[in-house]
Amino acid sequence: MNLNLETTQFEKVSDINVPDIFNRRMKTGIVDLDNIFGLGILPGSSFTLTARAGCGKTTFLLQLFEALANNGYKVAYASGEENKYQLAFNCKRLNVRNVSIANETDIETLCKATAQYDALVIDSFQALTTKNKLNSRQLEAFAVTELVKAAKHNECAIFFVMHLTKAGVLKGGTLIPHTVDVNMSIRMDEESGDLSSRIISFSKNRFGPLVEYSGVLSGNGFCYTGYYEPKDKGNNKAERNQSRIDEVLEMEEPPYITKKRVMKELSLSSAQTYTLLKEMCDKDLIKKFGRGDDAVYKVVGKITKPLINFAKLNRMAEAIVC
Repeated sequence: MNLNLETTQFEKVSDINVPDIFNRRMKTGIVDLDNIFGLGILPGSSFTLTARAGCGKTTFLLQLFEALANNGYKVAYASGEENKYQLAFNCKRLNVRNVSIANETDIETLCKATAQYDALVIDSFQALTTKNKLNSRQLEAFAVTELVKAAKHNECAIFFVMHLTKAGVLKGGTLIPHTVDVNMSIRMDEESGDLSSRIISFSKNRFGPLVEYSGVLSGNGFCYTGYYEPKDKGNNKAERNQSRIDEVLEMEEPPYITKKRVMKELSLSSAQTYTLLKEMCDKDLIKKFGRGDDAVYKVVGKITKPLINFAKLNRMAEAIVC
């Protein structure tokens, strides 16, 4: 069943026959793991999975695919990061036996593989190659378009492992997260104080709920502990936000206060930092000089002279912070 978006005429929804594929979700048979995906994994759907190094992307996917294989599905893991011997070594540690693995990065070959398997991991998207002569942007568009199209046509769920920048932002443009059906991430649960605690969350899910699920990562893999419930509810959230504001106000210069510095020192995402700094500007607690990533922020009351060369100041700040 080809579920690609195509131009159609307007019709009453009562006259449209919904394909049976939407009722055929792939399930692992493991309650906690199936709960992460809600009703299950829709055949032909596409996913991105992001996480910082060491958060357990490979472990999560290997265990997910082993459970799918044990439930009767054909699954494969294409690695462009680790060779098959390294991957097989990790599989033995995790008691993963039924996942087919290969070192394959060629886009055309992987498109053909979607016809042979019910689910396919591509680790990582940034490692993909093609015989066509394309620049990085063209390669990105070609890869996501062709692979997602092949996955939908062959009803093969496809998972793209994605790299993050040092700032914790998805590497590349916005085309990939906009094209796929589901955007997932794994992060450390910093509030728990346990370095092994993880949170699996969804920022986009066309075919299921946007949930957060808790887990513990050990040498034997993930153990899932139910839906995640943040501790900072109600007033605690406001207190946490005020604490972050106070930390920015207390920052000493040099280095200059920049978005990247705040992200690094407060361990915030790009979106969290943008929201925090904008709120502080709106409250006249800080003043912004410059635009974009070259902007420098000064605490109101500490501004002694105009800032002129914002780009130069930002480069100096980066050099000092890094």
